[in-house]
Amino acid sequence: MFIVLDLETTGLSAKDDEIIDIALVKINREDFLEVDRYTTFIRPNASIPALISQITNIFDDDVEDAPRFSDISDDVQDFIEGYPIIGHNIIFDIRFLESHGIDTSKNPSIDTFFLANFLCFDEKSLNLWYLCEVFSIPLESAHRALDDTLATVKLFKHLIKKMQDLSYPHTWYLEMLFSCCSDSGVRILRDEYLRDTYKTFSQEEFIASYVSMLKENKPDNSDKNIHYNTVDIDSFLQSIEGFESRESQKIMMDKVDKNFEKWGKLLIEAGTWTWKTFAYLLPAIAHSLRFGEPVHISTSTKALQDQIYYKDLSFLSEKYPQVFSYTKLKGKRNYLSVMNTIDFIDSKDLSSPGVCSFILKIIFWSAFTDFWELDELQFYGEEYSFLSEINAWSSFVFDESNVYRELEFSFRARKRAKAANIIITNNHILFQDIISEGSLLWWVKNLVLDEAHSLEDILTQSLKKTLWFDSIKKLIEKIEKKQQKYHIASDVFSTQRVQCLFDAAELFSIIEWVIFSNFSLTARYKNLLLEYDFFDQNPELSLLSDKVYHTLQVLKQDVVTSHDDAEKWFSQELQELDYMSLFLQSFFGKTDFHENIYYASHDDSKGTLIHSTLLRPWKFLQAHLWNNLESVVLTSATLQMQEDFSYISSMLSLEGFEKFILESDFDYSQQALLFIPNNLWSIKDNIDQTCKFLQEFFHTVWWNTLVLFTAFTFIREVYSQLKIELERSGTHLLAQWVSGSKHKQIDFFKKNSHHSILLGTDTFWEWIDIPWEDLQYLIIHKIPFAVPSDPIFKARSKLVEDSFNDYAIPKAILKLKQWFWRLIRTKSDTWIVVFLDDRITKTRWWERFYDSFPSNIKTRIGNSEKLLDILARK
Repeated sequence: MFIVLDLETTGLSAKDDEIIDIALVKINREDFLEVDRYTTFIRPNASIPALISQITNIFDDDVEDAPRFSDISDDVQDFIEGYPIIGHNIIFDIRFLESHGIDTSKNPSIDTFFLANFLCFDEKSLNLWYLCEVFSIPLESAHRALDDTLATVKLFKHLIKKMQDLSYPHTWYLEMLFSCCSDSGVRILRDEYLRDTYKTFSQEEFIASYVSMLKENKPDNSDKNIHYNTVDIDSFLQSIEGFESRESQKIMMDKVDKNFEKWGKLLIEAGTWTWKTFAYLLPAIAHSLRFGEPVHISTSTKALQDQIYYKDLSFLSEKYPQVFSYTKLKGKRNYLSVMNTIDFIDSKDLSSPGVCSFILKIIFWSAFTDFWELDELQFYGEEYSFLSEINAWSSFVFDESNVYRELEFSFRARKRAKAANIIITNNHILFQDIISEGSLLWWVKNLVLDEAHSLEDILTQSLKKTLWFDSIKKLIEKIEKKQQKYHIASDVFSTQRVQCLFDAAELFSIIEWVIFSNFSLTARYKNLLLEYDFFDQNPELSLLSDKVYHTLQVLKQDVVTSHDDAEKWFSQELQELDYMSLFLQSFFGKTDFHENIYYASHDDSKGTLIHSTLLRPWKFLQAHLWNNLESVVLTSATLQMQEDFSYISSMLSLEGFEKFILESDFDYSQQALLFIPNNLWSIKDNIDQTCKFLQEFFHTVWWNTLVLFTAFTFIREVYSQLKIELERSGTHLLAQWVSGSKHKQIDFFKKNSHHSILLGTDTFWEWIDIPWEDLQYLIIHKIPFAVPSDPIFKARSKLVEDSFNDYAIPKAILKLKQWFWRLIRTKSDTWIVVFLDDRITKTRWWERFYDSFPSNIKTRIGNSEKLLDILARK
């Protein structure tokens, strides 16, 4: 027999929170049929938090007459006896049972998440709801214990079948790793469901089989010939079935084409209506074919990079009258390294179920992937710490001493890119690659930068350096594990590691004390800009950082001299030691406030961290990009304010760039309505009025709505107040960070847009593509000003005379324009935008924001009831 279990609780802490719903279902091991069940609500000692009630649909009234857990604990203990317990993320439920006095020491546990992690490696999410969708398992009420338990039974049955349907060599890999794993639940899976094929073999055979499989999955990287032939782009576009001709697109293609011809620099604002991706791709293809040199296209995100590669270029490669080649490049950290993965398998403790599941996921995925890009996979928990050990960051991946070099996709991707006409990358990778050794993109001469409005922020994050105590500690532990693997013993290393960690702990404890001297314990964000006075008032930090720097150098030297092959074995660790040493030296010893921003932060997971990034990113762009390119095109839908490029020009150092604005083909007077309610009180303290308005709005339109907030606290409040009422009316309320992953929410919304409403922040809205028929109403809660205390914003604000008017307002306007300009995509789209921030009509600077909307848009300012009346008649 197996016991399948699910709990609903008042929170995530097994120590502090309580169980409010329990379901236990006893099933046969062979046919998975139900034998018995036990289920009940449980009355907690404290009231159920409102947010938990919204998620679970369990309220205080539901549990008022329910037993306390102490009343049923004997029943639960008797029911589970010594049977294996199955659940989804079962460790969560086990911890709660144990904290409530249930003894599970005799109950092996089997986690369906463990199985799904490698059997469903290609899925966007592994939560129970999503997997039930994948396997067509009905789930009536997610987050109710019995429904979740019955769904888990069916999920377990599907996963076992999927596992048993695997063929050689995947069954071998399962047998090997399940046998190495010490977890009793994993052993039960092996003995019960793999016993007919069970066979032992050595780790060397295992690795040899894996390498053989990789050789069979070696994608075709044959180079295509680059050749010239004239193509009439306009005629080509007209030949495409369903193509919507737009004058603005023709103008943009002409501007981009002429810019390539004269090896120029162009900044062009082109809205989403332009089909701007085609408007720069087609001239780029023509230029590459004409002159026999590649054009690099760099996007704002990896998701957009993949969209252009798999959708736009795939389409053009089939339709374009001439053959052209294209590829995509990502940073070395994005690629799986065969050398490092084999080393990982060879050195890791395979008895851990987490390591076992991770390795199986990587192996199964390796058999199918074309590009070996790690971001094709989803990672969870401790797996994130494994990524640095298997990616291609190490310089030795490209070295001739790497016997697997010809298999390394980062190596093959580099060769393939040299022969391609079009290379798709993204801005994060472009900037990181510029400053890295073993660059993949060193030959960039012709460049198109899409979503150029985000360059300042992306460059800031891409070149940001960060260090915290645990990062030093974990690196030293990683080195020690490898020393054990290679039988290296060193008294010097053992002694110096203790001194290094002692000094590092003291260094970060002083910084932590300074942070907490400036922020309350309850402050959500603790980010402190470090200026001259900080270093003057804490001179001991420089002495401590010197001591840590020198001990890190001693550790490095000891590792290098420990063995003839040490530099190869420890290549990644040595690079990390260099990074940490140089960062400490630059942060405390060679501080340059004219070039860099220094700040410290504290969070609950990593503790105290120190960061540095560029103060003037435009200087980096000028020195490393603009001065080195033959031709460059920067484009975005939002680059200017009031037909003026001054702000973006100064932020990105765009002197010498030709600047051009494409006028919209859309009639906003007929396609869009901007409504600004004037009766909701001040935006600073009107959450109750906002909730009331949203309630009335949702009851009028019911669906097809996105509400954008600037802070999660507002999302949480709206969700808590309105979720249950809307659900009872047949409308799904989805909230960022509450209703599951972004992928899950977007997928659900697209499938159920006529019964759904989305609550999110700007990070949710940017880079997603929802068509008009699914999303017709946009509500903006507040003007998206940057947080004034943000260290980066604070430091750059000091570079301008009037920080509010010359920096804060322009940044907010560009973000607001991004929110709006992503709405209308075709001439048939119609939209209603509701702006709740009363400051847009009551301040001296409101006109600057108002002018960021299209000049011919229909605008109404008035009582919110007027809007609801308009919607009711729509």
